[in-house]
Amino acid sequence: MHGLVNVKLMRRIDGLVGNLLCTALAAGKELSRPFAAPPGQVKNIVVMKFFGMGSIVVASPAVAALRDQHPGARIHFVTFKGNRDVLEILGLTDVNHYIDPSTPASFTRTTLGVIRALRAARCELAVDLEFFAKFPLTLASLAGIPKKAGFYLQSEAWRRSLLDVTGIYNHYFHTKDIFLSLPYLIATEDPYFLDFAAWTARYRYPRLQPSELERAGVRKKLAGKIAPGDELVVINANTSPDLAPEARKWPEARYAELADRIVAERPRARVLFIGAPSERAYVERVVGHCRTPRAVAIAGDLNLRELVTLFAEAVLVVSNDSGPMHLACLVDAPIVGLFFADSPVLFAPQGSRVRSVVPPLYSIPLFTVYNGKDISVGRPSSEITNTAACTVSVDDVMAPIRDVLEVAAPAAARAVP
Repeated sequence: MHGLVNVKLMRRIDGLVGNLLCTALAAGKELSRPFAAPPGQVKNIVVMKFFGMGSIVVASPAVAALRDQHPGARIHFVTFKGNRDVLEILGLTDVNHYIDPSTPASFTRTTLGVIRALRAARCELAVDLEFFAKFPLTLASLAGIPKKAGFYLQSEAWRRSLLDVTGIYNHYFHTKDIFLSLPYLIATEDPYFLDFAAWTARYRYPRLQPSELERAGVRKKLAGKIAPGDELVVINANTSPDLAPEARKWPEARYAELADRIVAERPRARVLFIGAPSERAYVERVVGHCRTPRAVAIAGDLNLRELVTLFAEAVLVVSNDSGPMHLACLVDAPIVGLFFADSPVLFAPQGSRVRSVVPPLYSIPLFTVYNGKDISVGRPSSEITNTAACTVSVDDVMAPIRDVLEVAAPAAARAVP
């Protein structure tokens, strides 16, 4: 999402314009109900998820469930252009439609293009995986999709009319299962979710297996920064710049201290600090605080698919709550997730060797879906600090790291050849 229109601005526009437009669309749907055609076979399904590369990974089990329910249907996915790579890596959909929000003109042009494409496909079912945004339901309505499933918010009365399947947002469950609740409702019409636990157990993230050619390509690309015999440890000190990054990061020196401590305990460790090209300067500053020469910055060195391959090569991934943390789940990497502002109840990494760290504070989470992800402390934004993050010590993170490494595969099996 780097380089695109500010997400906060898009959410503001969605709130100001969306309510009025959705109210009008809901009124139109109520008036047309007596003339609606009876439901037929579902041949084309549209899934919509715009915000968050990691959220698309988390939504992948819901896409798989829809495929199981409608084995002959084509799965369309609508998202922002910046999420193209992650959709291609997942490979779960038949047709992907991209909206470019980089300028008002490109947003309008690509939105109209997606509406035309969905109308031409004669899609019968839309599944809105944005929790309370208005844009997906607006898009589905303008595309003429007769059946819509999404999450119901009582304060937005028009949702009762626009939604044919009204989901429940339950923040006591992981987001993977919240997303899965919509396919479950579509399939069972069970409002009490009596068989939900057994049903969700069938659906997990897809497992990717990078080839030896891909692994060799990443090693070659990082030649000079890694060496034979290295145990690769990946640290992601970055977060989305659009959602209170000041509150979601440790101080730079603390990430560096963590790298030093890891190397002190595992002398063969090579600590790789990852990031996007736009995060290179920040990542290099973090590495500049390290005392160990075995910590290196590789921000911008790898594309998304290569990054997934790196996670498969790593003995450990330590990541702020962010998209890369969820990508690492696709290869079942050993992961320690750092949740300095959000809750691991909703977004914990999913895998066989994962742990989460969160400040034990009543204030966590500092933002929620219900308040539009508007951070609850520090107004204006210049007053937002990482006070909560600073209550987490390096010792607090080293303990789960040791725990994860004890249950991980033997280090020798994952050392760089």
